[in-house]
Amino acid sequence: MMHILIKANANQRAAFLQKQIPVDVQIEWYNGNIVQADAYFDFLYENEGPAFLQIDDEPVFVNAVITQTHHMPANFVRLNAWPSFLERSVIELVNLDTAIQQAAEKIMYRLNVTFAWCPDIPGMIAARAIASIINEAFFCLGDGVSSKSEIDIAMRLGTNYPMGPFEWAEQIGLVHVAALLKAMQQQSPQYQIAPLLLQTITD
Repeated sequence: MMHILIKANANQRAAFLQKQIPVDVQIEWYNGNIVQADAYFDFLYENEGPAFLQIDDEPVFVNAVITQTHHMPANFVRLNAWPSFLERSVIELVNLDTAIQQAAEKIMYRLNVTFAWCPDIPGMIAARAIASIINEAFFCLGDGVSSKSEIDIAMRLGTNYPMGPFEWAEQIGLVHVAALLKAMQQQSPQYQIAPLLLQTITD
C-alpha cells in the first residue's frame, strides 16, 4: 500500500481523482497536519505558500507554474495544478537534481501518471504556449480583428484545440495568465502583454 498526502482545493481534488490511480494507493487530504506518507503533493503552493517544508529527504510535488526551482527547496518538484492542467494526459515536471528526478519518477510510475521533464522556466511548456495564444487573442480583439466567440471558433476549428483562447482564459483565470506573461516578459520583450488583457483584469 502506498500512502500519499495531498494539499488541494475541491476542484484540484476532483481533477486528481479522475486519473487512474491504482487501488492500492491510499490518498489522504492535508488538513494542516503532516502525517508520514510515501509522497507529498501541494497543489496550492503558489497561492498559499509551502505546506511541506519539513519534508527534506524525498520529493515534494508543488504547484509552481511560475516559481523556478532556485527559489524553492532542492527536493521540491514543480508541476502545473492550474485549472484544466491536472486533467491533461501528461503532467509536466521540473527539477534539476538527478537523484530527486529518479525518486520522483518512481512515485509517478507507482501512481500510473504519465509525465515529462521540462526546462526550469516560468510556465514550463504547455502553460507558456497557451498563455501566448491567449495574449495574441487579446491583441486581435483589441485591434478589432474579430469577436471573442469568432476567435474561439476559429481556433477550435483551425487547430483542433479543445477550447478557444478566451474559453481557456476563463477556465485558467486571467490573473494566472497575466502573472505568467509578466514572468515571461522579464525574460524576453517579445512577450509584451496585450493592453486589453490587463484592462480586463482591472475592470
